[in-house]
Amino acid sequence: MLFTLPAIKGIAMHIGILEDDPIQRRFLVSALNDWDGPRSQCVSFERASEFLKAMSKQTFDLLIIDWYLPDADGMQLVKRLRQDFGWPGPVLFITASQGENDVVVALESGADDFLTKPIRPAELRARIFALARRTGLNKDVGSNTQAFGAYTLTPGHHSIAVNGTPVELTAREYELAALFLSHAGQLFSRQNILEMVWGVRADLATRTIDTHISRLRKKLSFDGTYGLQLKSVYKYGYRLEHKEADKPEV
Repeated sequence: MLFTLPAIKGIAMHIGILEDDPIQRRFLVSALNDWDGPRSQCVSFERASEFLKAMSKQTFDLLIIDWYLPDADGMQLVKRLRQDFGWPGPVLFITASQGENDVVVALESGADDFLTKPIRPAELRARIFALARRTGLNKDVGSNTQAFGAYTLTPGHHSIAVNGTPVELTAREYELAALFLSHAGQLFSRQNILEMVWGVRADLATRTIDTHISRLRKKLSFDGTYGLQLKSVYKYGYRLEHKEADKPEV
């Protein structure tokens, strides 16, 4: 079913909602309709099968997915979107579960944020705006680029190139890389990273961060190959450092 909703704080978005409960679907659309301004689109789906068909034909900026669906497991669905469809956009998970481990599992499965039911409209809108801001959905950003040595960051396109070659990153990997590139030399604790990139304040298991860091090192050659090294600080966090030039042998 197709709905229209005002652009969120100036950000025109095409949002896909996958929720089997008709009352919850109407609630989500209603909650996202509380803005004035240019119109964007919000498309809702009851079943995962319908949603997957639409994914092959439509382009969404952001997805809202319920964890428990009648014809699919939400976690496995997100993994499929990331791996099979190669979809890099932000995903907001919604569920009635409030366990801390569930938050960890959701984030590790590829979700970008997590909301528990009952959902408060103001918080839903704030989370979506935060995701849009963090992942560069504001179309006004355009193609402005930021250069960091061999690395070129393009916020409007949510992309990073190394020596002019674009590198394929997930939305979360991009956010993490952008944080380090924009603050080279600054030490971030794991808690800092969770709050700034994941938007989570709970003391979650750190394997989520460590896994993403490992991927970034490989994908962006943060091993010093292009002058930057992503180093771990024991029992604390990470810092992106400029590699010192090798001194010639005397």
